[in-house]
Amino acid sequence: MIDVLLRSLSHTMPHALREDRTGRGDPGKPDAQPDPAALSDLESVIRCRACDFVVTTGRQRIAVQGAHEHRFMNPAGFLYHIGCFAEALGCTIVGPSSPEYPWFPGMLWRYALCGGCQAHLGWHFHGAEGPGFFGLILDRLREDRESQ
Repeated sequence: MIDVLLRSLSHTMPHALREDRTGRGDPGKPDAQPDPAALSDLESVIRCRACDFVVTTGRQRIAVQGAHEHRFMNPAGFLYHIGCFAEALGCTIVGPSSPEYPWFPGMLWRYALCGGCQAHLGWHFHGAEGPGFFGLILDRLREDRESQ
């Protein structure tokens, strides 16, 4: 089953042909501070756009290589606009860790699927140090802001 899933997702692998911005800081390691843009929406809930399953919260946004959002293109020509999150408890991480074509140098990656409908939502990146982080495809998510 996993082999079939991985073959069907092969066009979504995070192949690093180009990134639209220059990286800053330590490659692949989350910055110590949360992304400043996240400070105004700490009470938001982020859901899978396909099934409405809760994936993470605005509080989990982080900056990696100096930014929360990144755009990457893979060798198949698919452009991904991802956001970095410290945790995404609503995701299921599947597949073996891969060092192939990392978007964040020195990091391994695995697929991150929606825990509700199993839609491909992004990747979990991890290295030798630290807990890792999620790179989630932003157009596959929707955000609800809760009123104070």
